[in-house]
Amino acid sequence: MSTPMFASSAFTRTILSHAEQAGLCPEKLLKRAGISLAALEDQGRQIPAHRVEQLWRECEQAGAAATFGCELVNAMATTCLQGLNILLDSAPTLRASLECFVTFAPRVTNFVVAELEEVGDVVHLHLRPAQGQAHHFGLDAATITLVRNIARRLGKSPDAVFPVVSLCPPQAAGEWLRNAGIGVEAGAHPRLTLHRSSLDESLLGANPFLHQSMLRHWQTEAPAPNRSDSLELARHWLTAGDQPIERIAERLGYRQPSNFIRAFRKQFGITPKQFRLNPV
Repeated sequence: MSTPMFASSAFTRTILSHAEQAGLCPEKLLKRAGISLAALEDQGRQIPAHRVEQLWRECEQAGAAATFGCELVNAMATTCLQGLNILLDSAPTLRASLECFVTFAPRVTNFVVAELEEVGDVVHLHLRPAQGQAHHFGLDAATITLVRNIARRLGKSPDAVFPVVSLCPPQAAGEWLRNAGIGVEAGAHPRLTLHRSSLDESLLGANPFLHQSMLRHWQTEAPAPNRSDSLELARHWLTAGDQPIERIAERLGYRQPSNFIRAFRKQFGITPKQFRLNPV
């Protein structure tokens, strides 16, 4: 029996939120894609991949620009990854970070498979659709997100890390990549090429304690975090940085910060602000 293809509800909400910012009607998009609003409210829900692909197509047909996926990067790098970036940022080396990405990205969506291939002096990070061809909006968002985040983790400019990136038609990420000084080639699927020597470089945000804690979180058997897991993740964010509480609430899928504060207090007996001032 084949594994059902899916994308997480958080990933799907990110698409919808960006569509709304682009002036598209979320209700119409959801209806035409066959996705219920109730499904998106469930943190751990898996949305069938064909529904998400239809949502991309509905965005395109409703007038989204060709660069819609490229513009989705900021939201994709935070909200929809449900804490995966914390794990990747805190890894000791780029190799460890990329290995975690390849292993755990299927928790967000298994419709695109990541694979790391070392060839001579370079390393290829492949993004292959598991079935058929993924919509170029999603591939653009994934490609640029990875380029930006990997360069950021190393503290380098993108062109110092990636000599070339391969894109498949009709991806629109080429202009962004060329403006960043990266060579662009045509290919059957997105492929990010890095210098092999960069794999063993230390990351700027390396944090062994946080990384091991997050790694245990992602190694649990549950395929996706539930609400309690999200609140545990909030505790990591509250102690690991200075993100505003409103931003943490947004990243965890709470539409109103007050709802996040209420849930956090119910779970831990104190407010997020009190916890930040005196972690227990």
